Amino acid sequence: MAARRLRHGRVGLPRHLRAVPDQRRARHRLLLGDVRLRRHRQADAVLHLRPGALPRPRARLLLRLRRRGARAAAAHVQAGRRGARRAGGDRVGVPRRARRVRRPVLPARRRPGRRPRARPRALTSARRRPERRRADPAPRAVPSRAAPARTTRPPTRSPPVLTTVPVITARTTPQTPGDPVSPKISVVVPFRAAGDHLAGCLESLAGQTLRDLEVIMVDDGAADGAAAVAEAFARRDGRFVLVPHTDPAAGQARDTGVRHAAGRYLAFVDGEDAVPPYAYELLVATLESTGSDIAGGNVMCLDDEGVWQSWLHAEPYAATVRSTHVSHQPSLLQDRTVWNKVFRRSFWEAHQFEFPAMQYGDLTVAMETHVLATSVDVLDATVYFWRHHPGAYDRERQELGDIIDRVAALGMVRRTLRDRAPELLPAHDMYALDLDVRALVHALPAASEQERRRLVGLGAEIVAEADPAAASGLEAIKRLELHLLGERMLPELLEVLRFEEGGLDEVPLVAKGRFRQRWYARYPFFGDPHRGVPDEVYDVTDEVELWTRVERAGWDGDVLTIEGFAHFARLDVSSAHDSRIRMWLRDARTGREVRLDVQRTRCPEATARSGQALVSYEWSGFAVRVDPEALRDGEEWRTAAWELYAEVTTAGHKAVRRVTAAAPRVRWTAARQPAEHVAVQPADGDDGFVVHVKASRAVLTGFRRTGDVLELTGWTNRALGAGAAIMAARRHGGTEVFGDVTVRPAAVTPAAEGTGFSFTAALPLDGLLSIPDALGGDAGAEAPDIPADGVPAVTPGRAHLLDVIDWDIRLSGEGGPLRITMAGHLAEARFAWRGREFVVTRTAYGNLRGIERCFRPVVTQAGWDAEGRLALTGTYADPEERPRRLVLRRSRSGETHEVPLIWEEDRFTAAFTPARLPVFGTDLPLAEGAWDLLAPTRSGEVAVVAERAGIPALPEWRRVGAHEFEVGVHQTDAVRIHSRPALSEDERGRHAQRLLQQNDYPVYLRSPLSDTVVFDSCDASRYSCNPRALYEELAKRRPDLECVWVSQDGQFAVEGEARTVQAGTREHYRTLARARYVVTNYGAPYWFAKRPGQTYLQTWHGTPLKRLGYDLKDMPYRRTEKLDWIQREVPRWDYLLSPSPFATEVMRHAFRYGGEVLETGYPRNDVLSAPEWQRVGADIRKRLGIPEGKKVVLYAPTWRDDEHHAPDRRGFHLELDVETMRRALGDDHVLLLRAHHLITDRAHVASDDFVIDVTRYPDIADLYMASDVLVTDYSSAMFDYAVLGRPMVFYTYDLERYRDHVRGFYLDLEAEAPGPLVATSEDVAEAVREAPGLEDEYSGRYDDFFVKYCPHDDGDASARVIDHVFPR
Repeated sequence: MAARRLRHGRVGLPRHLRAVPDQRRARHRLLLGDVRLRRHRQADAVLHLRPGALPRPRARLLLRLRRRGARAAAAHVQAGRRGARRAGGDRVGVPRRARRVRRPVLPARRRPGRRPRARPRALTSARRRPERRRADPAPRAVPSRAAPARTTRPPTRSPPVLTTVPVITARTTPQTPGDPVSPKISVVVPFRAAGDHLAGCLESLAGQTLRDLEVIMVDDGAADGAAAVAEAFARRDGRFVLVPHTDPAAGQARDTGVRHAAGRYLAFVDGEDAVPPYAYELLVATLESTGSDIAGGNVMCLDDEGVWQSWLHAEPYAATVRSTHVSHQPSLLQDRTVWNKVFRRSFWEAHQFEFPAMQYGDLTVAMETHVLATSVDVLDATVYFWRHHPGAYDRERQELGDIIDRVAALGMVRRTLRDRAPELLPAHDMYALDLDVRALVHALPAASEQERRRLVGLGAEIVAEADPAAASGLEAIKRLELHLLGERMLPELLEVLRFEEGGLDEVPLVAKGRFRQRWYARYPFFGDPHRGVPDEVYDVTDEVELWTRVERAGWDGDVLTIEGFAHFARLDVSSAHDSRIRMWLRDARTGREVRLDVQRTRCPEATARSGQALVSYEWSGFAVRVDPEALRDGEEWRTAAWELYAEVTTAGHKAVRRVTAAAPRVRWTAARQPAEHVAVQPADGDDGFVVHVKASRAVLTGFRRTGDVLELTGWTNRALGAGAAIMAARRHGGTEVFGDVTVRPAAVTPAAEGTGFSFTAALPLDGLLSIPDALGGDAGAEAPDIPADGVPAVTPGRAHLLDVIDWDIRLSGEGGPLRITMAGHLAEARFAWRGREFVVTRTAYGNLRGIERCFRPVVTQAGWDAEGRLALTGTYADPEERPRRLVLRRSRSGETHEVPLIWEEDRFTAAFTPARLPVFGTDLPLAEGAWDLLAPTRSGEVAVVAERAGIPALPEWRRVGAHEFEVGVHQTDAVRIHSRPALSEDERGRHAQRLLQQNDYPVYLRSPLSDTVVFDSCDASRYSCNPRALYEELAKRRPDLECVWVSQDGQFAVEGEARTVQAGTREHYRTLARARYVVTNYGAPYWFAKRPGQTYLQTWHGTPLKRLGYDLKDMPYRRTEKLDWIQREVPRWDYLLSPSPFATEVMRHAFRYGGEVLETGYPRNDVLSAPEWQRVGADIRKRLGIPEGKKVVLYAPTWRDDEHHAPDRRGFHLELDVETMRRALGDDHVLLLRAHHLITDRAHVASDDFVIDVTRYPDIADLYMASDVLVTDYSSAMFDYAVLGRPMVFYTYDLERYRDHVRGFYLDLEAEAPGPLVATSEDVAEAVREAPGLEDEYSGRYDDFFVKYCPHDDGDASARVIDHVFPR
């Protein structure tokens, strides 16, 4: 019988359940609001009654759904057995106890040979209640298999037989003999600028557990070598097809892929993204189960730093809802992407969907498919990893053409909704105002006056057309912008945008109302009678969010201790009296509460991590103690999930919220056993912290591998019956694997009730290998090798989560499936099988879990010794190959350190000192940030993981030298080491810094000046450039002066006797307040107040080729950085160094500087004019490990303004093709790669015999002397390198855009460059080869270039500056 939705209304009840005590009228019908329906098999359902709905709370009813009826007759199942009618009239016995269904769900009954009957519209008008994810330990029954399959199992022990039972029907339409078999699903992958990520994307598709697929790779004009990667995959795997997209008249690249697709289902993937291995099997199975037109799933964002929830998909995919529709679930209007879905091909072709030739064409197609679909399946499982590029979305918003396209797409969607689903317009308008109109608003500052008028007109029309209540649910700052836009108040709107750029965390709040207090933010024009903006626009009461978090949980004897913090955002809690915290545990099933005594604690880390400077949360901490005895149900221990709640009251504002627990140490806290087979387990649940009490019905006491079988032994309180089996199911759907179980009465009866039984089960490991070829190729294909073109078969450094497949393992038999609890004494174990490993481990709730993945080292213990060495020990399951080293790689920047491994059989030890690691001959600490621990294996670089039971014991923050280090995990169990400067509690965080600036720094300013010179190079990040040269000259000539270097992160070593102070410390404030001289090439901190008697020397850091300062205002590109620093910084300068008359004129105009300019030449270039510079260059080559006789090419590009993602975040993409250079230049060349010091986000480039990453090398002047040729673009390095007179090549692949749109030049580079300008990597290689022969051709230009831009670089610039600024 097909599953049908109950009509709005009531459910008829049996007569003996109609009478309800204490009611005058017989209650013979039950409102649907009192029930919760669950599908059970094909014809039945389990009805759960809300407590109080019937005389017998939580009664379980078995519903028989009528074939045509809109009502359902309910029958109480305690009276006996009922039969479920099958399509052919046979009756199958139904056990007395109704079983609940856990995912995956059996398919609805289908008509033979035909698609499922479409659900009538009248029956889908009621919104289906979401299938909420349950906490892990609450067992859900799995549909029992057909009876014959169980009764034919031999009763005696025999080698286990692999029994793979599909969860859903494999095909909805039978194949006719002789017809060509088409793939089940076609995946279209367009790529244009996929960069280094295309291989990882295609690798994730090759590793799908659904093997019956084809991948249509559409080359949309890729110019970065991506086509070679696609060709390699097409040669390696017959399921991959490369299709060119060269004809614009043929439509978009995705449409080209659709025309070449042959699958019965259709999916899309962007070339930079990735898909988890189970995704398409899960989505296709869901479609075949329900007959819906679309199945979509949750999306996680992915970058080189981590994985996090996509905010765009968080609400639509918060819970699983099958056979729904956007009209029932309006939050799906936020789901504007096509690549997290699978579409039924017949549905796609019936409506002839095409992607418009415009930006945001996805938006129109995504909305049209949602509206036109008969039904949609929404899954809360993650099915897509969306690669995030910091700032990329913001840059797209700034282009006027993109904004106009976005508004046009918005209009198309609105017309579709108006014609087909007008009831969705209010929800659509809310999302449109929040996302699209806000993008339009933020494009205004960069637009011209004419463009602004056009944008304001477009935006005002959208605001006027939108539903009046659409903006009411938005944040106050957005409501203010929309109000001003709707009123066409452009000057006021621009002022609000300027205000917003400074951040909103420190905006003061105003409380109004005595009894029902509301909070209002002091945004611009608040209370301004001339503008007349209503006060309710500024209402932020609902934005004062309650933040709660458990920081640690552990056991003090038999008592559970929980520590954390709870506070409102932007409300001060600087003392314990500023807020009140009440806490309790609540049974999620019964609602019973256990009050907890709260002890208030200091938690300064809550303020430091908040990232704001306005208020303190120092006393927001709490500590509670939980006695497990308080969680008993009378005299019995019953399974229950106790959720932790907090009620916080601050400044008259009160709220209640479940307490969250994001810390991995909390998630994996060990359990305690207050009674036999009873565990009390603290854990991080789906929606917050939970204390789970579990009375185990099956316990795993041992396991081992025997040949190709995983043997499990344990105890259960059920006999399980003749059909007993062990069952393994992939957590996200797919096939189920069965094995034999032998059950016998236990010698000792440990069960509290019933009879105890011991079991021995055997699971075939072959069935637990989801990917037949461990390296990701097609089943039956040869193992892929590294192609001749150098494209790796497995992408190095792929995301940890992309390779993990989880398996739930349970016992099944009479009474339904049983979750198996893993005994506390059992340790996690890993077994090698067919090129992968299968891990037997536990969930956060202590249940048995299997994990299938490629081999990776597992850390079982970590600790510090007295000398500050960190030792990691663990095991590795691969019997054929062991890594010789581990790699520490810093997220974002790609910096690496190697750690050697010491092996004892299959155990390894890695020991290193994080505070002293070698960097080009100098020992430095790990730079601030997160460092991933990776291992080079035969599967590529994989994450080193921690044994789950040992995660709570990983070392917390420990100070070693001037830094602090912590060993933690991310992405469930991948090891990550965190580093940070060792600041005290009253120095860490923005709030602490504000107090230092307001309270301490003014006191230091009253102290007398001392004979101290403070040096700062590159924002306190390096020992280099002009400050270094001046320091070394000053140390020789003025030893009476104390020299101090400021360091942000301790990432350089200073020669001589100068001391170093950590930026942000009290000593930093004190030193800068009392120093008589300040020397910098970048700028002083914003809080620095120059005193009378202090001398400020600004050396700057290069001859200006690119436009600077105020000269950038007339450039079309809207840059992230602002010019307010000039207004603050330039008035402090007493001297400004200049290398030439050209630079003097430019900098005076660009900075509007009228002070003294010292046109002395740059001190940093003195070393390049020294007689011994060639000998120094040879020594540096030896330090870098470059063999004698090799030509050295230095590639030193500048940073890009359009890669400036956010304050202190700048990206860089290596456009120079290293492999092209390697092939063209051969073994007699070495390429040095030097990224700009401002770059924070870039891909890792592995060093080898040809290429060396020298970005961390302290001073680029040394690299100039060590190189034979300089390759640069628009960097000031060209002016410094001209002092050496060696050849230069200019790789200007983006010359027109950079010169005319992004930055602009002060000189004609094409006419004056002392070397060739080239646009491709091939041309760079050719120019480098011919560099010696080009010297004569460019000699005239070279001489003119040197005379104009380097007239004072004679080796004495430092002496001239010292004589003028530091006279005796």
